[in-house]
Amino acid sequence: MKYAIVLVFVLSLLPTAFAGEPGLPFGWLMTRQISMSLLVSSADTNEATEPSVNGPGVIDLLESGTLDAWKVPSDRWHLEEKSIIVGSTGTEKLDLPEWLYTKQSFGDFEFTCELKLTGDNRRNTGIYFRANPFTFKGYKTFEAPSGYEFDAGNAAPNKKNMWGSVGDWYARPSLRIFADQTVIVEAFKPEDWNRVTIRARENRLEYWINGTKIMDYRDNDPKGSRDGLIGFQIHDRSVMKVAFRNIRVLPLSQPKKQGPKE
Repeated sequence: MKYAIVLVFVLSLLPTAFAGEPGLPFGWLMTRQISMSLLVSSADTNEATEPSVNGPGVIDLLESGTLDAWKVPSDRWHLEEKSIIVGSTGTEKLDLPEWLYTKQSFGDFEFTCELKLTGDNRRNTGIYFRANPFTFKGYKTFEAPSGYEFDAGNAAPNKKNMWGSVGDWYARPSLRIFADQTVIVEAFKPEDWNRVTIRARENRLEYWINGTKIMDYRDNDPKGSRDGLIGFQIHDRSVMKVAFRNIRVLPLSQPKKQGPKE
């Protein structure tokens, strides 16, 4: 079997500068110890069937036609034609990132939505899951999520395509697993609607874009989150607009009713 990605790396008390994530300061040094491994075969990546996220037990997170299922952080977030819309105005750039979280918590699940991202060359958003807000103390102090992210967009200054990468930027910033960019280029539709599907089962995370599997990762770090909120992000330091629609989730384990602190 031919492998598309084989990545094994160990960081042990090694200062590493990260300058890709718009939500983090450039050159932030980290000395966290982490051991991660990723093994994705070409068969796993290209042939695995995307979950439909339909049928009994599925929760439509916009079924009410309102944002009642969500904790809304500001009036930037609103509904337009059955889509959640958020963006900066004109040339305005946010000072801090914002997250729109579900009021309900999920453990194992299948999730899907369609996402459209437009804006400048630093436009970046993310779908967070198993997220648990905490006080992040970095270049600024603000509430940010621990948990996983399906990253979407670009990252300045190198403008690396972040689409489909796995991360836990604020709680475990050393965790960053990139999807195979040759697969992303074939599946992704720039500045158009893209269907994102996520399956989280125990420590296994699987991602699809427009029906193509792009990620199959097992997080063996005991600090990895197993339960939390689903959230959408708008980044600081960018002029952009993000839209989300057809947002559904199928719990595979018993969800909990909880939300971020008021």
